[in-house]
Amino acid sequence: GGAILAASTAVAAARAVSSVADYLRRHAGDHPRAFFADALPSLLFRVFVASPDSPSFIDLAAGDPALAELLASLLAPSGPLLAAVSAADRHALLRFVFPPERLPDWLRLALSSATAASSSSSSSSDEVISPLLAGRVDSELHLSVFEYYLFWFAYYPISAATAKATGMAAARAPKIPPSISEQSLKSLGRIESWMSTLGSSAGRNLGQKLESSLYLKLLYSYLKEFVPSGCVPPRNMGGTLLHRTVSDGIDAAESFRRAEFFVHTLIQFWLVGDDFSPLPVQTCRAYGLPLLSLQSHANATLVERPPAPGLGDAVKLFVMYMNRINASVDIDAPNVFEGISSWREACNSPVGYWNPLIQRPLYRFLLRTFLFCPMGVEIKNVAQVFSAWIVYMEPWKAQKDDLDAYDLPPPGCRNVHRVTEGKRQVSEAVYSPEWENFVLSNYLFYSSLVVHFLGFAHKFIHSDVSSVLQMVSKVLEVLASSTELLGLIYSVDATYHHRFFGSASCYLDHVLKYVPSIREQLQDWEYGLSESDADGSFLHERRNFNLRLFSFDEEGAYNLLQVYIIMQLSLLANFLFLSLFRV
Repeated sequence: GGAILAASTAVAAARAVSSVADYLRRHAGDHPRAFFADALPSLLFRVFVASPDSPSFIDLAAGDPALAELLASLLAPSGPLLAAVSAADRHALLRFVFPPERLPDWLRLALSSATAASSSSSSSSDEVISPLLAGRVDSELHLSVFEYYLFWFAYYPISAATAKATGMAAARAPKIPPSISEQSLKSLGRIESWMSTLGSSAGRNLGQKLESSLYLKLLYSYLKEFVPSGCVPPRNMGGTLLHRTVSDGIDAAESFRRAEFFVHTLIQFWLVGDDFSPLPVQTCRAYGLPLLSLQSHANATLVERPPAPGLGDAVKLFVMYMNRINASVDIDAPNVFEGISSWREACNSPVGYWNPLIQRPLYRFLLRTFLFCPMGVEIKNVAQVFSAWIVYMEPWKAQKDDLDAYDLPPPGCRNVHRVTEGKRQVSEAVYSPEWENFVLSNYLFYSSLVVHFLGFAHKFIHSDVSSVLQMVSKVLEVLASSTELLGLIYSVDATYHHRFFGSASCYLDHVLKYVPSIREQLQDWEYGLSESDADGSFLHERRNFNLRLFSFDEEGAYNLLQVYIIMQLSLLANFLFLSLFRV
């Protein structure tokens, strides 16, 4: 363990990884308890946790192909580490406690709150708060070896953000304000850079990387292994993590339990994270959960936090994969929160079983990014989050070829590039009526979130004109990509605002049943969030109770787009003026 913790260079990391792999292969049948107790925590800490002065092994592998190959071989689903982890859990060798300080904010608060409550009253509600709390003992999470590994894996993007923030704070120093002439030249350079990149960036996908990172490749391999296509609750399982029953088909039930735990882990660490309203309001009311106390504690410590570097790319891949498997499932699966009316209708294909679990956490994750992203943040981090939103809005474009770039290379091959004859044909998949239920169940992603994003564009237009312009153009392109899609979005908006539903034949009758759930989602998914709250108190004076995508009022999308265009023209005028001034 000490040698692993001391490895701070790529060479030392490769030596430590090789020694671990060799040891596990030699003792594959011995079930070495000492290794898990002593070496495994140190190994996972160094692989996935970064600090300003000591990069993680994953980070070191970005510049060292040999180390990347060793890590991929060790951590792959078929690799020696997970094989040993599986064997350890089969023999129930030991359980781990994940460090509470590295848990998502609200989950840590839930644990501390549960400690003060009596065990009899909190045992049933813990599983409702989060399936990850099902194994709680007092104020700790007692995890199997496999669950412990997944927690550290999910923590990696959060660790990278923490390390970067710490390093930036240490390096921050007061600067002398530049002169007016220097500011003018700087503005001119920014605008010239924007003008020169418009043509070349028009065809570039925001957040797309030329080569996927090792972490993303591992994520994709785990999703394929642990959440395979068609993974749904077994019919004889009789429940989920929240409603377990003992029945036949233990293998199928255990496989699904593992898949559900993995999905919930990614959701809690990545999407929910520091959200001060992590649970649907109706869920809290139905189970008598103390939402307000959790919220008040969270509000006291919550600050504006930029998106974690790389987290958007991981969420995008997660969404891409879940879109694929959701589209392949055609069942009437039970929902985790069966009593929530807005989710009960959302399980019809092609929404699938998993989509209702993702909707609210993903929406609030995107909304927090757009509303509370502080000035000075790197726009590329926001662009990665934005790309995850766009992918989620267009599940009909999900293609297997889009995921091929995330495949781990075969053993012994450091760089594998697929060579295809001719250029790859771009998918022409567009919205079709088969996806109507998906759009209706996720309507706020196509309406309210668009309006909030336009507010973000106003705020950050001067930070990175090119990136913001691309993002706005992409959103409008998605909405206008199909006349059927745009017509459906407009019909729902018109029906939502119509006071006498039955008097107009132009509205879709089958859309009416979604209006109550959309209204419920609007109030619940945006609970406690307000664009006007600058002091971190998140008061509720300006909570959004209405759809504004087709509104002509001051806060409607039409007015926001009009102001946005004026700002663009103003920037162009400044560019021309400064160019003449410089000449």
